[in-house]
Amino acid sequence: MLNLCIKKKYLITFTKVFLFLLLSLNFTSCSSFYEKKKNQEKKHNNLDREIINNYSKAIKKYPNNFYFYLERGKARHDFGDFNGAIDDFYNAFKINPDKRFLFYRANAKFDYGDYEGAIKDYKNSISLKDFKEQVFYNLASSQLINLNYEDSIVNYSKSIEYDHNDDYAYLNRGNAKFKIMDYLGSSADYSKSIEINKNSYITLNNRGVSKFKLRKYKAALKDFEKSLKINPRNYNTIYNLALTNFELNENQKACINLKKSIKFGKEVFEDEYSKICN
Repeated sequence: MLNLCIKKKYLITFTKVFLFLLLSLNFTSCSSFYEKKKNQEKKHNNLDREIINNYSKAIKKYPNNFYFYLERGKARHDFGDFNGAIDDFYNAFKINPDKRFLFYRANAKFDYGDYEGAIKDYKNSISLKDFKEQVFYNLASSQLINLNYEDSIVNYSKSIEYDHNDDYAYLNRGNAKFKIMDYLGSSADYSKSIEINKNSYITLNNRGVSKFKLRKYKAALKDFEKSLKINPRNYNTIYNLALTNFELNENQKACINLKKSIKFGKEVFEDEYSKICN
């Protein structure tokens, strides 16, 4: 069982700064962290509403000002009004055909779930000199979710040409290669991602799955164990560990881990449970 992790790349915006501030509170207690997070999200939403209202008033007075549509679109996107953001970026582009607005619209379409639409807009944004790496990465991510694995691999590769230290690009290119059953290729990409980020339990799990497919069960076992040291409650990884135990004839361990994966939320077929635990 692969763990899929796709991060979309934006330009640095208020949203990124806000998320960074949230992450910086990790040293606080759980209760205070969630209380502060909730309060910050409320303040952030109120600020977005205020920004949207102000730009809506400005648009009524100056309906041909692309900047007002652009900024309202960004605020709507942050607020979660993806349809509204898509419309605003389109209106900004109609007034001033700057391809950056297509990139912003593609991001809104991605978050809305319109991957075909996002792919078209990202392709039309490729000529943007300053956004090359983001455009190729986001295009590849849209194609990966849309099951266009071959195209996704090509565009993750182009993204990597601009940033050789992007662990997510190697991780997701590995995921695309896994989907076309290139297990050696996916394992190599996961290894490269792990070199950059040694603490990614997702990548360690996925490399373990690739090694499992290659029948390298002892190597897969090590990866699953490393992954569980970082995130011990990941039921997919515990389940993968159980299957690997079974292949190594460690039947008692296999059953213990299978039961543990079920305890944490993994759905297992009855015949599968019976095969391992009986």
